[in-house]
Amino acid sequence: MCGRFTQQLSWAELHELYSVYTVPHVSSLPARFNGAPTQEFAACRLNESGNREISILRWGLIPFWSKDPSIGSRLINARAETVHSKPSFRAAFRQRRCLVPANGWFEWSSVAGRKQPYFIASESSGPLSIAALWESWDKDEEPLETFTLITTQATSELSKIHHRQPAILSSNDWDLWLDPNSSATSLLDLVQTPYRGPYLYHAVSTRVNNVRNNTKEILEPSSERGLFGSIDQD
Repeated sequence: MCGRFTQQLSWAELHELYSVYTVPHVSSLPARFNGAPTQEFAACRLNESGNREISILRWGLIPFWSKDPSIGSRLINARAETVHSKPSFRAAFRQRRCLVPANGWFEWSSVAGRKQPYFIASESSGPLSIAALWESWDKDEEPLETFTLITTQATSELSKIHHRQPAILSSNDWDLWLDPNSSATSLLDLVQTPYRGPYLYHAVSTRVNNVRNNTKEILEPSSERGLFGSIDQD
């Protein structure tokens, strides 16, 4: 699963990344060095006119039909293999797809009998776009817009850290993913094909285990254990 990721992008960077020029009613974006479920993140989706827009969504999908919003804490990821058929995700998969930009993500691996966190990012240091679904839940006075990240089987190299990875899409696939008329078959092909990088990864301090540690220092290579690599499987 993907339970933590980083997002440190300005409005200008988001606009350049997705060619979007509409601005939400938010003055600034918080830096998420240790982004966690229930927090808010920027996402790219299509508006009613069919144009890309940047929206602020909360991590943890609440299906429109749910009576209890607490379900969102359990729906932070959707598996690419079943996203089209699971009751919690299938409506959003058909109609409400989005992209969530990330500067990288964290995964935990068992090393010498303990859980060792790793930070994984693009070799270029540029943002990655994760395929995601969004929902609007209107059982309260104000609608609550939420999202879930899609995960897929990890590449053979990344599987040494964890058997799953986010379903990352290249820029050539963004239009297909966001297009409401795309076929389910073509969409499933996208998210079930793991993005092969190239990536950089390294072990980080277990300080990342605490969501209150939200500083750039947690992204630095750990002094406790050294593992650093460049992954390119193209």
